[in-house]
Amino acid sequence: MSLLLHSKIKENTTDSLHIHYQIELAKYLLNRNIDTARIILNDALHTLHKNKSHSIYFKRKKADALNYLGIINAKQSFSEEALSNYLKALELSETIQDSSLIGLTIHNLGMFYRRQHDYEKAKTYLQKAIRIRHQIKEKPSDIGMSYNMLGVTHFYTKQYDSALINYKKVEALYTTKLDKSKVNGNLALLYYTIKDYDKAILVFKENIQIFKELQIQNELSIYHKNLANCYQDMGLYEKAIKQLDSAITIAKKLKHKDLLQKEYFNRSLAYQSKGDFKKALEDYTLYKAYNDSLNNTEEAKRITALELNYKFEKEKLQASLNLQNERAKKQLYLILLLLSVISAVSIFLLVRKNLKYQLDLSKRKLEEENLQRKNTEQILQLKEAELKTEFLNNKIKQEVQEYFENEVKAILKLDEEEKTKALKSLLLSLKSKNSNYSPSQNLAEYIDQVNHDFKIKVNTYFSILNEKEKKLLYLMKLGLSTNEIKDLQNTSLASVKSIRYRIRKKLEIDSEADIIAHIEKYSSNA
Repeated sequence: MSLLLHSKIKENTTDSLHIHYQIELAKYLLNRNIDTARIILNDALHTLHKNKSHSIYFKRKKADALNYLGIINAKQSFSEEALSNYLKALELSETIQDSSLIGLTIHNLGMFYRRQHDYEKAKTYLQKAIRIRHQIKEKPSDIGMSYNMLGVTHFYTKQYDSALINYKKVEALYTTKLDKSKVNGNLALLYYTIKDYDKAILVFKENIQIFKELQIQNELSIYHKNLANCYQDMGLYEKAIKQLDSAITIAKKLKHKDLLQKEYFNRSLAYQSKGDFKKALEDYTLYKAYNDSLNNTEEAKRITALELNYKFEKEKLQASLNLQNERAKKQLYLILLLLSVISAVSIFLLVRKNLKYQLDLSKRKLEEENLQRKNTEQILQLKEAELKTEFLNNKIKQEVQEYFENEVKAILKLDEEEKTKALKSLLLSLKSKNSNYSPSQNLAEYIDQVNHDFKIKVNTYFSILNEKEKKLLYLMKLGLSTNEIKDLQNTSLASVKSIRYRIRKKLEIDSEADIIAHIEKYSSNA
């Protein structure tokens, strides 16, 4: 396994995979070569620090590495470093909301406080770890680990029934040889405590064999010590000392101060019971040195200060986050208010613009309708004038035709000599445009037929005009030109212009104004 992980590390040069296999190798070496595991984890953390990536993956790997570095520090009795690493790992895990890592870190904190003999705090952390691991349906072996450590904590506080209940829960969860050895070991300690030494020795020996096969040095040292305790209580001092020699040799390799402290103390008691007081004193002196190192008052103070500082920083961070949240909420409300105002103003402007557009459109439609109506009126007026002119011309032509027909008929009745004279006279009359027939004699009848209302208006409002002037106005109203009026009245062009000039003078109209329009306007206002 170790060789495989080493090859994976060499093969993968990318940070993500390189760090992953480094951490996995450190986990494997944790109970086999703890110093090498520390070096590998420090190297992985150094790479993570240089990487500067803020991705969740690298944060998860950093939290994982800190957790296992904390375990190594705890095993080697570097309590301050262990707590610092656990708290950093917990902060990272909570930041990325990784429940699995949170459960692991809280479990490790429970283990840390158990080693510090703060059993109540240890129980609180372990119970919390169990709840989290159940909620996320963690692996049975991980849940079992927390139950196992909780049972051990109950055991240390002499709550044997509670310890046994937790161990039984573990038995239902553990399936592998390694996992089973852990709960069996705790059951063996329980048997030892109630002085059922035979059962205890069998389980201790079984576990020693398992840990030798698995090369788990830390546990191997512990179980040599535990087996020695059984032999010590049974008065088998030589066997006890032999087991403690093996335990101390392994603990020295691991640099596990906590184990060395207990094992030197136990061996001191064994030598004392055997009567070898010199060796008993030597071992007691070593025990005392390790004990003073582990229970240094100043160190305990620093641990408490570190924990309080972490809590203070966490509370400070939480307060800062709460303040930021409140500010964010206020900003959000302000933004929503501004958006509402902007929306309302936009809607108002759009509605106003739409109304203005509709008004302009209606106005344009009205103007177009008025223009179309005026155009229609003008067209109707032109058509009316054309029809009137056509009607008058047809009447005149008809009467002229009837007049000459009658003249020709009368001439035909004459004898040849008179007929010839009469025809010559009629031809001269046609050429000179001077005939006895004057169409103007029936003009009043035509005017009455085509523009009766205009005639009434002229007679009503313009009595200052004489009959000739009125007749000219009637003919002008019919839309006839000056030449047409001249021919119709059998008069000269100068005569027509002279009459029109007198009309303008009487009505006080300048030469540019429309006489007919002036009369119609005047009469309408009256």
